[in-house]
Amino acid sequence: MSKISVGCLSVGFSATRLRLRLLRSRSTRALCVALGGVALAVAAPSFAAQVNWPQTYLGAGHMSYNGAETTISASNISGLQLLWGQGVAGGVTAFALDAGTIYAQGQGQGSNDPNLAAIDAATGATLWTVTTGNDGTGGNGIAIGGGFVFAGCSFDDPGGSTAYGAVCAYRHSNGHLVWHFANPCNCLPEAAVIAPLVYSDGVVYFGYGNGGAGGSEYLVAVDATSGDVLWTYVTGTSNTMGSAPVTVGNGMVYFTCGGNQFSGICAISQSTQELVWSYNFGTGTMGLTLGGNVLYVNAGAAGEFAALNATTGALLWTVAGNSSAFPVSLAKGIIYATGSDGYVHALHASNGHQLWSAYLASTSSVSLANGVLYDEQQGSNNPPTAAYAVSDGSLLWSVAAPASTLHPPPLIANGTLYITNASCGSVCAYRLPGG
Repeated sequence: MSKISVGCLSVGFSATRLRLRLLRSRSTRALCVALGGVALAVAAPSFAAQVNWPQTYLGAGHMSYNGAETTISASNISGLQLLWGQGVAGGVTAFALDAGTIYAQGQGQGSNDPNLAAIDAATGATLWTVTTGNDGTGGNGIAIGGGFVFAGCSFDDPGGSTAYGAVCAYRHSNGHLVWHFANPCNCLPEAAVIAPLVYSDGVVYFGYGNGGAGGSEYLVAVDATSGDVLWTYVTGTSNTMGSAPVTVGNGMVYFTCGGNQFSGICAISQSTQELVWSYNFGTGTMGLTLGGNVLYVNAGAAGEFAALNATTGALLWTVAGNSSAFPVSLAKGIIYATGSDGYVHALHASNGHQLWSAYLASTSSVSLANGVLYDEQQGSNNPPTAAYAVSDGSLLWSVAAPASTLHPPPLIANGTLYITNASCGSVCAYRLPGG
């Protein structure tokens, strides 16, 4: 038997049973009370676990719904106040939150100097910044996992023709480059990332093109820790892979694909890397969202919103609409789809029946938390960020600032709203008074 002192109390313990919760508590306070000559240690209650928003659209299924948020609500959101604002060179194209740090992909000031910045989520202080370069997609995907930040990047072609696109893993504590995936061709057009990356269970998935007139295009799965290629799935040569962010779940990888007589969705088995099903929408520009065993489709130029059985690809329902390429957002059986005309449509996830539709001047997928819909907007007469009731689309709160051409969906976590490219800064944090 050994002893450990906690505050003013010595406690006996067996070495084999020490693992309790003592070592897992980040901060423990002891309150000593003398009762009949006996000292009692009373631990102060611990704070709620911190919630992350670890990649674009929150998860690998792109639902954009934080069900753990309980602080900001429709009843109190009007009291939000600016906590801090921070600049990122060129404005932010994508951002995420992990372990108290915001990681933001900056557009940069030139065509080839995009950057990645780490910002303290509590204070807004910049922790580090690195130059990533342009991966070819415009930098609209970012993910965090296993101690790394994954983002599009680029490197100078050794042949001197142009820079080639890649996917890079940076250590999230200091921004040091750990590994990168690239397959340059030393030709024009150069190799580039085609479909933005997503992280799931220790693997990073993305679409890549070898470049050149007849270069291969393919889905790539790499080990998130080492960067080793686990497998690839070749869709064909040029223009056979769409630009939709890759979506993962149910043992499948979903992405947009195309060919001579086909343009739509492909579903690949993670275990066998074989094509399980495909569905032709007549376009490869669309948004995909996975909820349970249903794949929801914002079908771009096809002019429809649809739902497919995620295992078989069977069509469950479809409704006509001015669809766009943004993934729909999903919460509590309702999908919220951004149209190409700036309208947001609230549809029953089970049958596509419309609950409401409102012109929100939306230019991205919306974000959802605790009964509130958050939206990035476009146009000189519209606020860049606003919040609406999920029940009917009525306006609850907005921020007045100049319009921007960059519109990553907002992040909502731990009682804080994070937005981008507003007058307060490239990244801004809002909280309730006393939060």
